[in-house]
Amino acid sequence: MLALLLACSEPADKDSAGTSGLPTLTPPPEGEGFQLSMTDITVPPFTEVWLCNVLPIPVDTAMNINRVDFLQTAGLHHVTISTPGLVPGLIPYGSYDCNDLYADSVLMQEAIMMFGGAGEAEGEMKLPEGVAATLPAGIDIIHEVHYVNTTDKPADLYSWLNAWSIPDDEVVDGIWGGSVRDEFINIPASSTHTEWSRCVFNRDVEIHFLASHAHGRATSFTIAPFDGSATGEVFYENTDLHSPMITQYDPPLVVPQGQGFEWACTWRNDDAEEVFYGLTANDEMCNLAVVHTPFDLSAACEVVETSDGVLWE
Repeated sequence: MLALLLACSEPADKDSAGTSGLPTLTPPPEGEGFQLSMTDITVPPFTEVWLCNVLPIPVDTAMNINRVDFLQTAGLHHVTISTPGLVPGLIPYGSYDCNDLYADSVLMQEAIMMFGGAGEAEGEMKLPEGVAATLPAGIDIIHEVHYVNTTDKPADLYSWLNAWSIPDDEVVDGIWGGSVRDEFINIPASSTHTEWSRCVFNRDVEIHFLASHAHGRATSFTIAPFDGSATGEVFYENTDLHSPMITQYDPPLVVPQGQGFEWACTWRNDDAEEVFYGLTANDEMCNLAVVHTPFDLSAACEVVETSDGVLWE
């Protein structure tokens, strides 16, 4: 998965409020990037919305994206920008319920992620100088937002994203990465439960970003180094699973081939039934997200061991 997995640090530049009274972002000048948006969405009280807009990427030439700004409804469970593939027209353009779109599990597995984030209302993240995610022209985009309104009032849902490019002669390296998912989660009823997985890289990498992804029952997500035989001390812990805690490492973490990470999720299930892996807020996840250099389509953190003995690709 091509992962431009960016977090929230410095505030994004906001324009004045639009006609709806909600804030907007000023788009990049022509040739310096592009903008994506989803607006004018109302989420009724105590409901969940998972929307996917499918559209052509709004550029005519390839762009080397080095920085992303975003402005969105605070408390989004997640927002992602992905492509269903390098061949356009695989999905008719328009707005979809993501539950229906991703009912085809092959699409979910094959989609190439370019941006992912959650939680904070606005932010900016810049890759290291000369490092970029090169996005080709002519591909299709899936702009996805997932929001759970836990209040007794309607919520305005919006998502603005600016992607900024650098010239070809400034690019010295690209990024690659993605999510490693545990799709065999079994959380017993009325219990606190932990599961872990271990993966190792199939080549030397330098890690620029790590992030966690889980759902509402999760109480902790931890990451520790794994040298192929032993696990070290936890260096990353997220106890607020409404935010993926996307963490940038500068300088990057150097991980040799054959080494990687152990990540673990702890959940509290107060329901009278088991909870399993799934895509909705009623299900659970335990996904490790990684962004690294160099750009290498074959690079991956391959799962070698899990707490329940179930391995997956």
